[in-house]
Parts: sequence; C-alpha cells; structure tokens
Amino acid sequence: MDSKFPELSVDLSYEQQFQMRLMEEQVDTMSHQQTRDLLLQASRLLMMKDNVIRSLVRRAA
Repeated sequence: MDSKFPELSVDLSYEQQFQMRLMEEQVDTMSHQQTRDLLLQASRLLMMKDNVIRSLVRRAA
C-alpha cells in the first residue's frame, strides 16, 4: 500500500467477511448464466464507484 496513506485498511471487517461467506454460498447455488450476470453487474458497479471517487477527488482538489 502507498506509504502516503498508512492509515488506510484494505482488510475486510468481520461483517464483510460474513457477507462474503453468504455470497459464496449463494454463488454455489447459481446457474452459470446467473453467476455471469452477477459478475458483470458487480464489475459495472465497481467501475461506477471508481467514477464517483474520481469525481469527488477532482472536486476536492
């Protein structure tokens, strides 16, 4: 991690770990198409989150 931001944590909280475990169990019961759709939706949401963060950083600068 960048030494400029040593206070940033990338570890998952216990709640997030629990949510990941629930997601793992749900994915195990999904069809290939459902899993593919979920992956694409998650990727799109991550890209949107990146865009929001970039926009907020630009406004703050």
